[in-house]
Amino acid sequence: MTWFDLATGDLLRRGVIGHVLAGSAPLSDVTGADITRLGGAALAIRFDTFSDGRGFTAARHIRAVLAHEGPLVAQGHIIPDQANYLRRCGFTHAEISLSAAPQWRRSLALAPPAMQPVLGSPRARSLIPVRWARNPGHRARRPE
Repeated sequence: MTWFDLATGDLLRRGVIGHVLAGSAPLSDVTGADITRLGGAALAIRFDTFSDGRGFTAARHIRAVLAHEGPLVAQGHIIPDQANYLRRCGFTHAEISLSAAPQWRRSLALAPPAMQPVLGSPRARSLIPVRWARNPGHRARRPE
């Protein structure tokens, strides 16, 4: 297996992975302290089944809420058609077989330009309600 760079389409030698998170794991399983302990090593999110999209949510959470800026690698049951979505959710690399690289490159080349930026935009939706982000002990009331 090799790493496919989702920004450039380049193939890279598999790097150091500091922690592997199952895509099905609760988001509370990863904390800011876990991110700090990585020390520059990559964080991998493993997709256990093709039909389970929780790994995308986990990546977005790790980028937006925990502010992880290091490498984020998708592993497991992923397909070339997901390349653009992986990138938009915050993944930097996908772990693929060498023979699949042309399909992944073609998928990225055919991806339409993003109409709305997902990450890094002041209008991006937060994964947690704003009230909870300001005061974690406060319970948000239902809108009236």
